[in-house]
Amino acid sequence: MAFRTFCDNKDCRKEMMPVIDRDTNEVFCTECGLAVNTVSDFMKRQMVQLNQVRRDDRRQLAYSVKCSKCNKEGPPILDEKGKELLCSYCKEQMVNISKPFAEVLKANLTRKAV
Repeated sequence: MAFRTFCDNKDCRKEMMPVIDRDTNEVFCTECGLAVNTVSDFMKRQMVQLNQVRRDDRRQLAYSVKCSKCNKEGPPILDEKGKELLCSYCKEQMVNISKPFAEVLKANLTRKAV
């Protein structure tokens, strides 16, 4: 059974199932997203045992690649000629992609454009 408590933040004060961040050992409200300070160490250990932990909010897109220039992650795009892969955020050429993977990306991107 999941642990439930009330948020101690002034603007929220709602009942919710908090989640714990395993790295920082902080508890967060699932309603407002802010840290909750009224949870004891015993309950923090119980939350970890119940797997009531904070998950990564980032969503993976198909063929996502991290840009070496702007450090953002997303699917690349093709240039106007259809020969080079560009970052979808900064529009710079993607140089950190292996040639076989680049060919797969180009094939899939041209298929979507048609």
